[in-house]
Amino acid sequence: MTEQIEKSIEQILNKVQALHHDLKNEKSRNNALLGEIDKMKAELFTSNEREFMLNTEIETLKSALQLAENKVVEVPVPIVGKREEEIDELVKEIEYCIEQLKK
Repeated sequence: MTEQIEKSIEQILNKVQALHHDLKNEKSRNNALLGEIDKMKAELFTSNEREFMLNTEIETLKSALQLAENKVVEVPVPIVGKREEEIDELVKEIEYCIEQLKK
């Protein structure tokens, strides 16, 4: 009977050792996963900061664009007839100058 008890104790001890080994492995795996979670949280924080900065820049650019659009001054379209008259006057003046140079 003592032999059977010793066998049972040895089996229990082996099971305890196996469970202890499994527990150590799971703790290591858990620590690795926690490290990965921390790394991902840091990346998420950095991404969120970058997104905030880009959104701020977008809003600044939108405001600047709006101000620029408000400052646009419409240039009146020149009257074609008046422009042609000015060109005719310049041509006449140039012809007169050429005639004066020939004399």
